[in-house]
Amino acid sequence: MRRLNIAASLILAGLAGLILYEASQLAFGSIRVPQTGFFPSILAILLLFFSIALLVQTCRRAGGTGGEQPIKNEAWTRISITLAAMLGFALVLERLGFLLSTFTVMLLLLRVIEPQKWSRVIVVALATALVSYFLFARLLNIPLPAGVLEI
Repeated sequence: MRRLNIAASLILAGLAGLILYEASQLAFGSIRVPQTGFFPSILAILLLFFSIALLVQTCRRAGGTGGEQPIKNEAWTRISITLAAMLGFALVLERLGFLLSTFTVMLLLLRVIEPQKWSRVIVVALATALVSYFLFARLLNIPLPAGVLEI
């Protein structure tokens, strides 16, 4: 597992370097007025930071005494359901709209992945949909799909 972590951290650091190089060809702007290179540059810097942190953490750990455990079948099922929910979200976003799609995917994830009481699931799903809508549509002025609700 140690060799895999080292390889993954080096590959991710290389990818971050490539992204930084490509993003340097774009205008960066500033925090107040970001340009096209701002977002990829920030993400590449974060990727580089975390890949170096993984490398340092792996090298500090004594050889082979990591606490890694294999993923159980139940966890693979949850991962698969989450990926399917994200794919479904992407497929129905235009038709259903942002609010309804977000509410539905959160409802599914909160109820199926880690079962919660219905009252909690509905409140959290509704709050997530409304807060994210307010953040993106109102504060950041990002046009979101209206869908069937036409909001």
